[in-house]
Amino acid sequence: MNVLVLSPCSKDKRYDPVLDCEGVDEHSREKLLQAHPESATTAAEMYTGNEHQHIKTAVDHLRSSADVDWYIISAGFGLLHSETEIPSYECGFSDIESVRTRAERAGYDIDNLTNDETIQMVGREKDIPQEFRKVLGQEYDLLFVVLSEPYLLSVADALTQIPEQMVAFALASKGSKQFIGDCTWIPATETERRALETTWMEIRGKRFLEIVKQLSEDDLEQMRYDGSSQDFPRPD
Repeated sequence: MNVLVLSPCSKDKRYDPVLDCEGVDEHSREKLLQAHPESATTAAEMYTGNEHQHIKTAVDHLRSSADVDWYIISAGFGLLHSETEIPSYECGFSDIESVRTRAERAGYDIDNLTNDETIQMVGREKDIPQEFRKVLGQEYDLLFVVLSEPYLLSVADALTQIPEQMVAFALASKGSKQFIGDCTWIPATETERRALETTWMEIRGKRFLEIVKQLSEDDLEQMRYDGSSQDFPRPD
């Protein structure tokens, strides 16, 4: 069983940021690693936000039953494998003014773009959907997408091209459901937030962890065949 997990970066990081958005946009990751080795680690270890920690625990749990590849969308560095090294930085998709500044710096006429379109343009500039399409071309059986709306937008182009042999699920709010493409929706709504006694910042990661903890190797195999008919129980 080959499983693919896609999640977002987090604002909280292991090291104090040494770069801003302009810094990560103007230089390659390799050059920045050479310039800032003291503040570098893998993507899996760099992000320390609570949602990221839930997802990290879920990935570890899944690895007891399947081969798992974990990719992280970094607003600064684009699509990262969890073991890819990066220096610490401060740059996100949630600050729309920062995103608009990046788009303008890249040559886009931001006055003619909506906020959603601007995020998508910056995502394409960072090759996020392009690189994720390549990842999807590998032979995975299951895909779990655990992304908030800005990060869903950055990769939305690729989520409409899920290979036929792959069964894909996305944890998202009702408002973000329109951006999950070919994925089957796993609700991460106010109902789940209250039941799990968590925050909107953590709901997708915590819901993912609660689901994964209930899945055996046989359950994962069954999901390959049930596909979109899979019904995940809601938390009590």
